[in-house]
Amino acid sequence: MKKEITFRNAYYIKLGRGGCWEEDSISHSLLRIGWPKQTLEDINTGRWNEIEQQLRVEQAGKPQVATTDLNRLRDISQSTPEDIWITFHGAKLWWARLIPRGVEQDKISKFRRVQDVWSDKSLKGQLLISAELPGKLAQLQGFRGTVCRVREGALLQRVLAGDRSPLALEISAHRERLAVAAKKAIEQLHWKDYETLVDLVFRDTGWIRVSIPGQQVKGYDLELREPITQDKYLVQVKSRASLRDLMESVTQFFPR
Repeated sequence: MKKEITFRNAYYIKLGRGGCWEEDSISHSLLRIGWPKQTLEDINTGRWNEIEQQLRVEQAGKPQVATTDLNRLRDISQSTPEDIWITFHGAKLWWARLIPRGVEQDKISKFRRVQDVWSDKSLKGQLLISAELPGKLAQLQGFRGTVCRVREGALLQRVLAGDRSPLALEISAHRERLAVAAKKAIEQLHWKDYETLVDLVFRDTGWIRVSIPGQQVKGYDLELREPITQDKYLVQVKSRASLRDLMESVTQFFPR
């Protein structure tokens, strides 16, 4: 059965200035927030007019910042289990839902509790590595505020479900067809062209050829050097070979 994930809203949150609350929040299943001068009573009873006035005083001369802070605090306090919250920690994306309980506070900060735990995996069990995420999601790590709405909801839904995009599936299908065609082309290469291909493959992966192209040396066709360890390797290239051919080649270097 296909696993699906649905949500009403999706939000990104930066857990503390410079991510200072990331470890604590994730390990204790919390969503830690700031707003130290606002009281729990005002927040949980929805006294938004009073809170707005407090924020305007705090952000004197910056009414836009005060309004943004007010709206983001309201998003956090009114969020339900139907919403998804994401953050980044340890080069991975983490996601969670909040339990239907108000904002609480301890000696560290105010917080909301998370349902179960923060997860760094998709519904299919794949790790959500930041570097492997679509750019439109990964770029949220550079957001300078505390909270923002994730506009790419459908994209986030697909990533959390562990599904590949239609474009990725199409590319994969093309790659498979290309691999089949390349295999047929390689099978038709002349032995000399095949030797050149092997040489190019090794060099493209960082190996250094120290032998002279086309030289005739009994027992091997290429002499290569591994760039890190500087070990030397001798390579014999055969476009077709049986087990007997293999054993004869091995015997040349490791006589019994």
